[in-house]
Amino acid sequence: MSKKCVKCGQSLPDNASFCPHCTAIQNEKTEMKAPRRWKKKALMAVAALVLLAAAGVAVSIHHRPQTYEGGAQITYEDKGRSYKVLLTFSQGDGVTGHAQGERTDTLSEGMDSALPCQLYVLNQETGELAWEEFTEEVESCRVDAKPGENSQKVEYIEPVHNESFPDAAYVSDIYYTADSGTNDILWTLTMKNGDTISLSTRLTIEKQAAVTYFAEDTPMETTEELNALLASIEEEVPSETPVYLHLPAVTYEGDITFGNHVWGIYGSTEGEAVTTFTGTVSMKGLNGNYAEITGVDFQGDSGIGLNAYCLVLLSYCSFDGWDTAAVAQNGAWVNVTDCNFTNNTTALKFCTSTAYGTAPEYLNNTFTGNGTAVCIEKLPGTEVLDFAGSIFSGNDTDIDNKAEHPVDTTKASFE
Repeated sequence: MSKKCVKCGQSLPDNASFCPHCTAIQNEKTEMKAPRRWKKKALMAVAALVLLAAAGVAVSIHHRPQTYEGGAQITYEDKGRSYKVLLTFSQGDGVTGHAQGERTDTLSEGMDSALPCQLYVLNQETGELAWEEFTEEVESCRVDAKPGENSQKVEYIEPVHNESFPDAAYVSDIYYTADSGTNDILWTLTMKNGDTISLSTRLTIEKQAAVTYFAEDTPMETTEELNALLASIEEEVPSETPVYLHLPAVTYEGDITFGNHVWGIYGSTEGEAVTTFTGTVSMKGLNGNYAEITGVDFQGDSGIGLNAYCLVLLSYCSFDGWDTAAVAQNGAWVNVTDCNFTNNTTALKFCTSTAYGTAPEYLNNTFTGNGTAVCIEKLPGTEVLDFAGSIFSGNDTDIDNKAEHPVDTTKASFE
């Protein structure tokens, strides 16, 4: 026997499992460990976390703010809806979903003008206007202009929804001169979900050379001299060339007709004398031409003071004593700012089949002692006539709106 008791040291058989002397167990105890089921659970938990993290990343990537950049048109996706968002200068193109990536206009040297840059939103699938639901998701909308080389930056108003263009989401009036050249009109919309939409359109203004006449250099002191000058202009100056007349402070008797040009007619004062017309002034200006008349008095005792057959822009003029002071005939328009109308049977009359194309402003005029201050007999379109700052005083009828055309008098005064 070679085996000894692990406790008392007595000799034991080799296969003894206990000591008969002290009863001590001779086999060493082996620690039994439970199966490591927690590892499997932990691995499953880790796998689940990985899957959740991957899903979170996917959702985050899908919903993080997106940037949509295009020219004059993009397709925008939001909340399961698809929108066509576009820019144009034409209301007709806007409602039919046709973007205008560039536009070129001609403007006479020394003149200024404006165009409404409009943003339209249509349902991509149906083609129907969808600006109302779209603008509910818009946080901000702004416009900027980037002039090209050798160009001047145009001016603009921040975009708003304009009731004169009820189908457009936003409108920004762009103001430019003959020297503006080329400008990129940049629109940026920030959505409430963080998305950004960038659009642009290009406006190019080509300057048209003009012919200018000054009273110091050209005889125009009488009606006869002025009519002779106008006849020579019709004969010698191409109709597409603008003509600027700087008239002396005299009174012109009898009717005078200005022919088919772009006209700039500028009155003057000398002491108490003012450039004055006592007969009917007819502005033909056909074929898309227009006229600007500034600082002239129209003094009559009957008949029509200004008969417009084209777009006529009046500023700082006065009209007194006419049956109809100023009337826009069919196909024409009269725009009036800072003018006075007194003692006329009808001061300002609209009887035309032409819409204006932008938001017409009739600012800071005075209508006093007229039978009817403003008569809107026929006038298409939805442009709102804004009379902000104008004063209506002592007229039998302030506004006779037979055509039920949109008119804004909230900032006008009635006495």
